[in-house]
Amino acid sequence: MTGSREDGETAYRIGIDVGGTFTDVVLIDNASGEVSVAKLLNRHDDRAGTVVEGVERLLDRAGVAAEELGWISHGTTIATNAVIERKGAKTALITNRNFRDILEIGRFARPAELIYRIHRDRPAPLVPRHLRLGVACRIDRHGAVVTELDEADLDRAIAVIAEERVESVAVCFLFSFLNPAHEKRVRERLSTALPHLDIVLSSEILREFREFPRTSTAVFAAYVAPVLRSYVSQLVARLAERGIACPLYVFQSSGGVATPEIVMRNPALTMLSGPAGAVVGAARLCGQAGFSDLITMDIGGTSLDTCLVRGSVAEATTAREIDFFPLAVPMLDVHTIGAGGGSVVRVDDVGRVKVGPESMGARPGPACYGLGGDEATLTDINLLMGLIDADGFAGGEVRLNRVRAERAVDRQVAGPLGVDVAAAASGVYRVATNQIAEAIGTVTIERGSDPRDFALVAFGGGGPLHAAAVARELGIGRVIVPLHPGLFSARGIAIADFSHDYIQSVVRPLAAMRIADVLAIADALIRRAAADLDADRIDPDRRELSPSLDLRYVGQTSEITVSLPGGPESLADGFGAVEERFHDLHERLYSYRVPGEPIELVSVRLRAVGRVARPPLPEIESVAARPEPVGERTVLLPDGTDGRAVPVYRRDRLAPGASWAGPAIVDEPSSTTLILEGMTATVDAYGNMIVALEGGGEAA
Repeated sequence: MTGSREDGETAYRIGIDVGGTFTDVVLIDNASGEVSVAKLLNRHDDRAGTVVEGVERLLDRAGVAAEELGWISHGTTIATNAVIERKGAKTALITNRNFRDILEIGRFARPAELIYRIHRDRPAPLVPRHLRLGVACRIDRHGAVVTELDEADLDRAIAVIAEERVESVAVCFLFSFLNPAHEKRVRERLSTALPHLDIVLSSEILREFREFPRTSTAVFAAYVAPVLRSYVSQLVARLAERGIACPLYVFQSSGGVATPEIVMRNPALTMLSGPAGAVVGAARLCGQAGFSDLITMDIGGTSLDTCLVRGSVAEATTAREIDFFPLAVPMLDVHTIGAGGGSVVRVDDVGRVKVGPESMGARPGPACYGLGGDEATLTDINLLMGLIDADGFAGGEVRLNRVRAERAVDRQVAGPLGVDVAAAASGVYRVATNQIAEAIGTVTIERGSDPRDFALVAFGGGGPLHAAAVARELGIGRVIVPLHPGLFSARGIAIADFSHDYIQSVVRPLAAMRIADVLAIADALIRRAAADLDADRIDPDRRELSPSLDLRYVGQTSEITVSLPGGPESLADGFGAVEERFHDLHERLYSYRVPGEPIELVSVRLRAVGRVARPPLPEIESVAARPEPVGERTVLLPDGTDGRAVPVYRRDRLAPGASWAGPAIVDEPSSTTLILEGMTATVDAYGNMIVALEGGGEAA
């Protein structure tokens, strides 16, 4: 495969994660597995420039020539930020006449977060009503044309789009997932009349029933398409100017990469992709080190992201929302709350201390950054508690100002509560611990899993600062802090496989389906996958195809995905085996089965993966040793006691086999790890720091 060491031409790969506050860049030697890292504060007015600077810095530091790079895998929050900040393209929607309000009507149920807030409306749709244009046409539930496309209606819509100087158009008609003819005709006319437009057809990005999620997803894709296209084009050009011409791959929310050309067919695939990189890294790297059942805990500059990994496979979903609008694309099931380093700390109107969800981002950033921000944040709290080295934060990229942090915390927290700054800081830390523990409970306890059966993997700049306290709160027996935790997402992105997902909705009783019909649908999806993997230049022996069926009892409104381990050919003897697997899964999830009830086939799915050669995980022979601290720091521990002197260790001086007891601090350029009293830390053969709680379990 292009870019692997096996071809004798390329020796290195790069992973990039553009987060809300920092851009992380990781360089990996494909032969030795050696990792070099760089962390840069984002320049929001020049994201591409920040990325190029990081790549050049790493190449210069490692003495690597541009020609030695095999590929660059790039994850970015560009698309997500465009939606959240409402800075995407001016977008129009073309849909069936009388269906222009589907984005506002949505579902019958009011979102849970708003059910008791009757005076608060949902955020406005990305497409204003005057740009939601109805055109007469209709296809029925069997895919037959009932009403032909009204060309005069379409002419009027095109005129509005031209007059309003629209940049991007989403097209979504009823039942176009069965028959896309009308959507294709609209694209043909639009491309001829207005060739500059980005055009997204729902039938090409999501061949799935349910009109609201399909329309919403198409709108998301159209809204961010020009923004993402401009950014990727600019980045490729600026890399080329510096002689870096290796392939650039874009990381997706499903945990895999793809070529920019494939991603641009559905830019919504990059939405919410940022947190997925670290989950991929945890599943791969911790799996290689012998830990397969994990809870990931990623605290960056703006958020906490957590996901469940079982048997080295991350939980996935197709049911996520942004601003209460559904995004129906496959993605890792990462739960996010606003509890990052830049999250604002405040006391609300009834005297409650709250952390987030508002964030100060990179600029102006927390008060202690000294870049103009005057709001107290979680980073200010950690600085005042002594957990962060003011001169070594982010590898010295940012020098922290303690006086500014004290002023902000006194004004926003200590003053309103009538306590001193130290008490306010330790109290906020405990509040943050509870919020993080609740978020982890959402992906474990609320879904029937016991967090005590898993190891907690902490990464991001802030994850290791809070992991020990969170583990103690939840009764988790083991915390894993990998090497370079503050850049773990970039490392995961660097080793991600290629992946593509396909779906074709059917919505028919299984008894009414012929085996040949299902096989024909699966074969069409396989042909699409083969074309995309060819474009990715994946060798045939590195391809994995995983078909599945979405099934439900007739009359139900939600379905269960049932895999076909033997491929489509496993259906040759009938649907009996897959029906039995459906009954088993239904009983496991909902505690009952109804063997005599008819089953409905909702959709046929296919996941295609192109495996990449993984760099080795360097293993160093362990030598039992008691490490020597490099100094002490006065720390306010989360138990609320007065400050006490705590030994400080440097991560790069901790050899495999090293073991020491808490309380202790471990500093490294990208993060700081807090080890509490009653806990023991060791370093394994792969450089992971393993923190064990007294009486903790043996999750692995």
